[in-house]
Amino acid sequence: MVVGYSRPTKITISQHAVTHNVNEVREATGARMIFLALKANAYGYGLLEMGQAAERAGVDGIGVAILEEALALREAGIAMPILIMGIVDPKYAQVMAEHNIMATVSDLAWLEQAQAVMDGRTRLLINVAVDTGMTRIGVRSQEALHELIDYIKGAPDYFVYQAIMTHFAESDSLNNDYFHYQLANWERLTAGIELPPMVHIANSGAAMYHADEIPTDVVRVGTVVYGVEPSRGQVRPANYLEPVLGLESALVYVKQMPAGVGVSYSHTYTTHAGEWIGTVPIGYGDGLSRNLQDFGVIINGQRARIVGQIAMDQLMVSLPEEVPVGTKVTFIGKNGGLENTLEDFSDHAGLAPWVVTTSLQERIKRELVD
Repeated sequence: MVVGYSRPTKITISQHAVTHNVNEVREATGARMIFLALKANAYGYGLLEMGQAAERAGVDGIGVAILEEALALREAGIAMPILIMGIVDPKYAQVMAEHNIMATVSDLAWLEQAQAVMDGRTRLLINVAVDTGMTRIGVRSQEALHELIDYIKGAPDYFVYQAIMTHFAESDSLNNDYFHYQLANWERLTAGIELPPMVHIANSGAAMYHADEIPTDVVRVGTVVYGVEPSRGQVRPANYLEPVLGLESALVYVKQMPAGVGVSYSHTYTTHAGEWIGTVPIGYGDGLSRNLQDFGVIINGQRARIVGQIAMDQLMVSLPEEVPVGTKVTFIGKNGGLENTLEDFSDHAGLAPWVVTTSLQERIKRELVD
């Protein structure tokens, strides 16, 4: 991984906002344990930076998608519980056990293969996945669920029955029909079974809108802590959250142009007489959508449109006046009394906020700020 420390482009992560949003989840749910999803480089915010912010904010556990994310957090000194929410090849069972990483299991064959490679001296924490209608991973019958639990409990030198989960496909909309269908499936499949210490079925939407209908002793959230309202304002106004992510850079070149000069590839924009054009070192190679042409960044408290096609490493803006090289350019965040929200940025790109942020490349430096 190469990080561009030498250029002014950076992502900022607000510790204050993360803490505030975690407290909002705690208040809404009364959760004893909050697991924060840090998968996909923490939704693009930065795995290690968000891991540190989560720890400071009082988060109780972390969810990731792949083994390497979990190991990177352990190597960085993160000691809190870590759950891998996806399926890891059972040949890595011993590695997960040695690093106290919880594995998600959906079938009996996985347990059999894992046991065959384990030494029987270090036990693996198991999270059982139940498919109630997401149709992604998880057991789909009570018989299969009983088989899994019986196998885990029958191999106490190898496994610990630590957790059970499901995932709601639709918990953040005004129409609750499918949510209630899945909840009924959950209750049917788990009726009469022995439950482990951790029962976690609440994602962000379920946690914030359905806490009175589901178990919330343990919740597993993502977008809400990142400052993105799960329903995007449909179910609840977003003003209870604080924005976590900022994206900024600075002008590296400024020039005054005559009329009729084409800017960037394909000359989709031409200058007017005397126009000041500034160059900013960020582009689609950093994960910016090319649909952001014409988006208004903020410079010295004034809007400045992105003009011409966004290139791989640079883009151009039309300046309201001559501005010195080195002046800050705000893509997401506050500048001189104006603000661009993540939602403003993603709406202009025509993408969901989490699609925008997970596209932000690792070469953009991340900075955890107060």
